[in-house]
Amino acid sequence: MSKESNFLIYCMERYRHFKGLSGADMAKTFEKCGIYGDITKYFESLHTMGDHCIVQDIDDYISSITGNGLGKA
Repeated sequence: MSKESNFLIYCMERYRHFKGLSGADMAKTFEKCGIYGDITKYFESLHTMGDHCIVQDIDDYISSITGNGLGKA
């Protein structure tokens, strides 16, 4: 598995944990907003961030797509 794929899984699990989501709910949100591709695309900058920053960045992205986030990290 590539380092980008491993990092994507890490981000998914951290986001799910911080937001208290089930795996299915997290996957629906990521799929709906097209987050999977962006996390791997921006791996080089994202992997240098801490967990809170990564979750906040994902929330900001979701907010830009849907007009509302899932809450503060």
